[in-house]
Amino acid sequence: MWNNYFYQIRKKYSMRLSTKNPLVINLDGKDVTKNKNMNIIININNQSFLNKLEKTVEYFTDKYECLAIYGADEVSFIFEEPMKLINDLNTDQSTYSTEVISVFSQYFYDYYNNCDLHQKIFWHGKCFSIPEGKIKSYIKYKSKLIQVLVTTYFLKKKGIISAGQIPLEEKKKLCKQYNDYNTISDIENGTLYFKGKKIDIEEFYKGNIKILNNIDETIFENLFNDIK
Repeated sequence: MWNNYFYQIRKKYSMRLSTKNPLVINLDGKDVTKNKNMNIIININNQSFLNKLEKTVEYFTDKYECLAIYGADEVSFIFEEPMKLINDLNTDQSTYSTEVISVFSQYFYDYYNNCDLHQKIFWHGKCFSIPEGKIKSYIKYKSKLIQVLVTTYFLKKKGIISAGQIPLEEKKKLCKQYNDYNTISDIENGTLYFKGKKIDIEEFYKGNIKILNNIDETIFENLFNDIK
């Protein structure tokens, strides 16, 4: 009787994830934007927030052969094959959202904070399934949110306290008036990773994978034609 009672409570506060549809895990750093000693939009050295976040995203997208988009203090992983992750997280193949996010967020927490032994950052996590064919739409949605976060953060650093109340397009115009706008121009739309490689977000929307690095650029076309 008690097993059934608590099982029903568990079902009420946790949902089952799809075993076939893409799985999304979103994480955001707790109180990161409030930390005055940290800049989350400038990748100035190997100890910067963005540098460590990028290393962490590179590791997990390579390990699970998945996509990820990140910007400011947020990152979203998109797993086309959710069971590849779920099988790795637990032996009983549980698809309860609470179990998946609790284990993965610990993995993420551990890896990120091992990149920074001087300051620990905690991460809020959420996970959910999205319909097949909606990966591009989700990435566009996250890209827009990242634009809001990055431009707001940039302008507040310039002393514009009310930046959060300004419409996005106006914020973008304001940002371009500053000489150091180039520090965010490459990241304001979000940074996209696939299988451990940074890729061009605009080419991705077209169905192509264009790998970006500091040495050269290689284009792999039509790898994602099935993603809409």
